[in-house]
Amino acid sequence: MKEQKHNNHTQGQEGSRALDHLLDACRFQPVDNTRIKSLVHEKIRKEKLARKRRLRNICVASLSAAACIALVWFAGAGGFTAPSPDLSEASVSELAHAGYNEVIVPAGQRREITLPDGSHLIANAHSRVLYPEQFKGNERHIFVFGEVFLEVAKDRRHPFVVESKGFDVRVLGTTFNIRNSSDSTASVVLVEGSVEIDTENDRSVRLRPNDMAELLNGDVTSLTRIDPDDYTSWTKGLLHLTGMPLSELTRNLGDYYGIEIRCHSSLADTRVYGKLDLHKDIDTVIESIREIVPMKITRSGNTITLKP
Repeated sequence: MKEQKHNNHTQGQEGSRALDHLLDACRFQPVDNTRIKSLVHEKIRKEKLARKRRLRNICVASLSAAACIALVWFAGAGGFTAPSPDLSEASVSELAHAGYNEVIVPAGQRREITLPDGSHLIANAHSRVLYPEQFKGNERHIFVFGEVFLEVAKDRRHPFVVESKGFDVRVLGTTFNIRNSSDSTASVVLVEGSVEIDTENDRSVRLRPNDMAELLNGDVTSLTRIDPDDYTSWTKGLLHLTGMPLSELTRNLGDYYGIEIRCHSSLADTRVYGKLDLHKDIDTVIESIREIVPMKITRSGNTITLKP
């Protein structure tokens, strides 16, 4: 009996020591608020980037389908060719299920769109726009490839975000022009209000009215003061030229009309001044340029060549 009591006492002491050890191990350590905040901010940043990538991947997949459709349509209309990216049917299905509309603008045309929130959008030739049937959540998102002019309806509680190739433009209510090209160059021109450009490398640049940001591979490379009319006149079917290099002008016209325009290297840096009427056909427009810049013009099929 005494031996049993001794064993019970020994076991009790061991249990007490084990309990004390467990309690010591479970005692709270001092809280490192700085580290907690850092971890929270890092988690938020990663979730934000992941959300952007998910949305962009869905949109890009849908645009791949659009590119294939546009390729057939433009080929029948005059030989336009473009890369045909791989198509993810699952992503396209997911986008359609999410209620997104898609607008594809043919060569030499423009499209005006009124978005669900009342914002007004003009898409230039060879542009594609994806937007939801109804904006939901805390932000209003659309996806743009090409060139668009936007007048955004003001709604401070729901920022408007344009998802583009390698960067986003975030606004509350403003008027601006955004352009991106297949060569990874892009520009954002602010007419009025305020916008912020968020790049994929976490850089943010805020624009003031009459600012133009130029981007390469999704990164802002320059910020200059300009006359917005020089970059938005296309919305009225005009092209204001205030010293644009001929090489840049021919590239823009080639994109707009869906043809290839080759400019001789000796003419490439020639500055062009004046006004072009985009309602006219490309041959008439090129003849108008020849009145400003002396040159020889030859055309073979869907290719125009400019030589001194």
